[in-house]
Amino acid sequence: MTAASPPFPNAIPQGYEPLADEPVFDPARHLALEAPAKIWSLADFGYDDSVIAATPSPVAAAGPFRLMSNEGVSAVQAVCRALRDERCTEEGQRTSSYVAGAVYRSRFLRDLTNSPDVAAFLSDVAGTELAPHSLPSQQVYINFAPDDFSKAIDNWHIDSIGFDYVLMASDPTTFQGGKFQFFRGTLDHAASLLDTTPGLLTEGFLEELPQDLVETIDFPGAGYALFQQGHLVLHRASRLETQGERITLVPGFVTADVSKADPTKVERMAGWGEPGLLAELARHVAWRSRSKLELLAEDLPLNNDRTAIVAELKKATADIERLVTRLERDD
Repeated sequence: MTAASPPFPNAIPQGYEPLADEPVFDPARHLALEAPAKIWSLADFGYDDSVIAATPSPVAAAGPFRLMSNEGVSAVQAVCRALRDERCTEEGQRTSSYVAGAVYRSRFLRDLTNSPDVAAFLSDVAGTELAPHSLPSQQVYINFAPDDFSKAIDNWHIDSIGFDYVLMASDPTTFQGGKFQFFRGTLDHAASLLDTTPGLLTEGFLEELPQDLVETIDFPGAGYALFQQGHLVLHRASRLETQGERITLVPGFVTADVSKADPTKVERMAGWGEPGLLAELARHVAWRSRSKLELLAEDLPLNNDRTAIVAELKKATADIERLVTRLERDD
């Protein structure tokens, strides 16, 4: 069951200041889409059939692959550098330095991450229909290396959304270290090695993992990317070995198949505090529930008994219920 995701909002949340001068995105000039060098399946990671059946895509990760042309790389770098002063820095388990809400700040990045060409390309890679994330603030993050290069760029973690790709915006030959790595195993396995639970893997972990289970991605150059089902793939960006500019874009995507469980961690994200995020979350769960309710209105068997009807209604509105429960708990 697929459903078109919500349109981009017609207003920008207060707190985001758009760039006044930036390139205009042109897919013919700025994209250079090439097939991934390798695809890892969820089965390759050790996930069993029940997990694979519950997800819309059998792909764990794919790449590296070229996504941007040389001209596209130059445009991305110019926009990211123009937004550098807007970055936030978090000290903690993740130790990240990033710009959030980039699609509200940059029309170029909005058009890039909402490109139908990119969505179609990634859908072919994933084997399921993908769309730019229904939460606009999650449509792209810009990640920078921390000023203190002795710290990891981002420690081991999983994502709070289902799908994304990591685009190397900087030339990887200009810095040492800063490698993108992922753990080739299940979340249960990772959690046992890190002495935690799978549900806490979003928080970030400093510990090293067995090297024979760690895949290091060598990006051939700027403009290359790695696609992942980030809520099921533990990953990190290791620290730089010398000071250098390392910029990545992380655009988020959502499956159009709303019949599958939603990997978006709405309860966690409700506490982030980014401008407009609570309304984005409400739009997201309303979209999913509306789509399921429309199907229910069309196909609910008239001979269903009371118990079956209640179960179907609860299933259709479960996404709204979990967000409402979270928001009422805050009150």
